[in-house]
Amino acid sequence: MKIEKIKDMGFFNRESETEQIVDILKFNPRLITFVYGPINSGKTTLIMDLIENLPPDYVVFYVNLRGKFISDYSDFIESLFEINRESKKKRDTIQEFTKGVLAGAGKYYGIPIPENLLDVVFKDNEPKNVFEYITEVMKEIKRNKRQPILIIDELQVIGDLKIDEYLIYKLFNFFIRLTKELHLCHVFALSSDSLFIEKVYSEAMLQERCEYLLVDEFDEQTTKKFLGKYNLGGEEQDVVWQYVGGKPTHLITAILAKISGTEIEKTAKRLLKIRKGQVEEVLYSLKDEDKEMFDEVIGILRNFSGDDKMKYVHVSHGIRFLTKQNILFVDPVEKIIKPQSKTDLIAIRGILKEMKN
Repeated sequence: MKIEKIKDMGFFNRESETEQIVDILKFNPRLITFVYGPINSGKTTLIMDLIENLPPDYVVFYVNLRGKFISDYSDFIESLFEINRESKKKRDTIQEFTKGVLAGAGKYYGIPIPENLLDVVFKDNEPKNVFEYITEVMKEIKRNKRQPILIIDELQVIGDLKIDEYLIYKLFNFFIRLTKELHLCHVFALSSDSLFIEKVYSEAMLQERCEYLLVDEFDEQTTKKFLGKYNLGGEEQDVVWQYVGGKPTHLITAILAKISGTEIEKTAKRLLKIRKGQVEEVLYSLKDEDKEMFDEVIGILRNFSGDDKMKYVHVSHGIRFLTKQNILFVDPVEKIIKPQSKTDLIAIRGILKEMKN
């Protein structure tokens, strides 16, 4: 049996977002860039494509906190660094070690560190030791006429981690130092947790020190172009858009259905049915537990009976609940809330219609 591998299915037509990132990289580091958007909208895919296509005068350090259990400082350090256990000589210095880093591929999944320096970094359980080491590495890279880039994916994982105070605030101060103060390193922080981004957006310490890049699901035109690339015809494209919209993960499911010979409409309806059932379970479980909150939540959802988004003044308890359940997405830059995807929007409308009957 011959299996045809499909490459780069998830990345398509992100020219606008890519151009914004390229424009940022043209200048000396000055701001922290928060890359945000609904879940599974393609944020990590965008960044990974960027990493693979950067010219050699950039050195990228990519740290992905997704799926990692981080309960204390040691867990954070382990997640942040890529330990080089071959470098054990006590005479090794940051300068000597960085020469090897610069001679490498220019792309690292963690901050490289020789094993013999770990004791220094862990000393006194102080984040400042970590930050000082990273700063020295970035300075050495800059001295060698290369531009470092630090990317932290799913930053919200450490949002509630405390040492003597919240670690995230120390990290923000460090990012500010790397970018706005020292102009050493470009910093990109990714998050699919829109409540975390909403909190970040309101932080006084970050005002005029960061910018925000939204990566949303595809619009109708881009969705159909993407599907057409994988030989879905016009009617099939219409069906996919009608039932599941432009979320890349849903489009990939439709494409795989096409390849396997499964009926596209059947696949699209199944995706919608599954999501509708998930949303119903959340809502009716809430009704059993807290009728007052249920009524508030349904009142919020009724705004989407005719509109696909709504303005908000503040994030109420009901909005917070729906966002934590990944039913709604909060965009603090535009001050709007909307369903996480078109599938969620259609599911919400179906549930509200059934409630009336």
